[in-house]
Amino acid sequence: MKKLLLALTAISFLLVGCDMRAPLKVGYEAPPEQQEEKDTTLYGFCGAASTPSRLQLITATDDTVFVNVEEARKKGRVFGGYHRGDEIYVVPDADHNNALFTINKSSLLGEWVMPSPYDGSTPSGIVLKDGGEAESFRQQGDIIYKSWGIFNGHLQIVETREDGTDMYYTQTYEITRMTQDSLYLKNINPDEEETFEYGRYKPEPEVDLGVELDYNYEEDYMLF
Repeated sequence: MKKLLLALTAISFLLVGCDMRAPLKVGYEAPPEQQEEKDTTLYGFCGAASTPSRLQLITATDDTVFVNVEEARKKGRVFGGYHRGDEIYVVPDADHNNALFTINKSSLLGEWVMPSPYDGSTPSGIVLKDGGEAESFRQQGDIIYKSWGIFNGHLQIVETREDGTDMYYTQTYEITRMTQDSLYLKNINPDEEETFEYGRYKPEPEVDLGVELDYNYEEDYMLF
């Protein structure tokens, strides 16, 4: 059954890969209640003709779309900014002339962490990979992240639990703030609305104590 689902997902990816909307990610599938809902997200690359007020989006079929981002920028909804060559999600208005908000996929990818909810020290979180794959960062608890995708501008994360039931759950989040080093998500489920504040993981620098250890023990075994 799993092989069949993977094959169907791959076929779906090929069919929509040339669409102007965000292509379905390998390993990610929208929840059943949304599969009949149209995804209005535009997906492409930031072109060289982009300006702070207008985004040039080059789609997978080399079509060029210009959208005004001035209002979105004023409202703080140009998430992650954009530069030439960045992969960008755009949620446009009905006329496709103005962006309601944009999401920089290139900035969204990576390791996002927060202090552990268990001891408040060791960071844990989620890794968002290119191609729609997700995984837990220093997993704590029983939640295992599997995949992610953007649907109508919302970040959806598929997860399962280490309970042997092989059940999958889709959590949907609104991105409320995003920079190169921070990601704020709000769970839009009204029954359990929460806000999560992530920071980009940065390895702790190695501390040079200025002490050199002598590992030459030959003198200890010399015969006098």
